[in-house]
Amino acid sequence: MRRAWIIGIVVALLMPMRCAAQWRVGMSAGTDYNFYTIDKHYLLDYRYLGEWGFTVGVNGRYDFFPWLGLKAELNMTQKNHRMTRYVRTGMNYHYWNYYMQLPVMVNFSFGAVNDRDGNARSGKVRGFVNLGFYGGYWVASRLTGTDYNYFSHPAEIIELHENGLNPKRDQRWDCGPVGGIGIEYKCAEHWAIQFECRYYYSLLSARKNTEHVKDPAYNSPLVLQFSFDYIF
Repeated sequence: MRRAWIIGIVVALLMPMRCAAQWRVGMSAGTDYNFYTIDKHYLLDYRYLGEWGFTVGVNGRYDFFPWLGLKAELNMTQKNHRMTRYVRTGMNYHYWNYYMQLPVMVNFSFGAVNDRDGNARSGKVRGFVNLGFYGGYWVASRLTGTDYNYFSHPAEIIELHENGLNPKRDQRWDCGPVGGIGIEYKCAEHWAIQFECRYYYSLLSARKNTEHVKDPAYNSPLVLQFSFDYIF
C-alpha cells in the first residue's frame, strides 16, 4: 500500500512536467559589436577598436515548464577588430575573425503562458532571460587594410589582403559565460519570433603567452539577433 502511494505521488508530480514539456527548434541571425581588449604595454600610440560583424545559427530548446527550459545553439559569429596608430595615420588593420560557437543556456521566461491548445491566456508576448556557458573555436581570419612600404623611398601606402591567423601567436579556442535578455512574440500556434540582446564574455586570451612577452587579448561581442522558432 505504501509503495502504491509513493508511485501515485511521483506520477502526480511528473504529470505537470510532462504536459508542460515542449521541444522547439529555430534559426537565428543578427549583428554584433566586438569589444576587443589587449594589453598594449608601452605601445601608447597604438589604438585597438571594436568592429561590427554578423552572427547566424541554429538552435534547439526543451522546456521543462512554461517558465524554465534548456537551450543549445550552434552559431557562426564574427569577432572583428581594428588596429590603427596615432602617429602613422596610414596604418589601418582590419581583422575579420570567424568563430564557431556552442552556447548552452538555461532559459527563464516570464509573462503570458499559452495553454495546451496554443492559445495565450493573457496575450502572446513573453520576456525571457538566457544564462549559461559557451565554447568556441576560431575557424578563420582575414586581414585587410593599409600599411607603409618602408623599402620604398619615400615610403608608400600599400593595400593588405592576407590570412590573419598566426599559429605561433594565436589561441584558437575560446570559452566563457554568456547571458542574454529578450522578448518573444508567438505569431501562430507553432511559430514564435524572438529578439535577444546577448553578451559573450571571453575567459581565454586570443593570443598565446610567449617566453618573453605576455599580451593577452580578449574578444567579447555584444549580439543583437532575431530567432524564428518552430514549436512542436
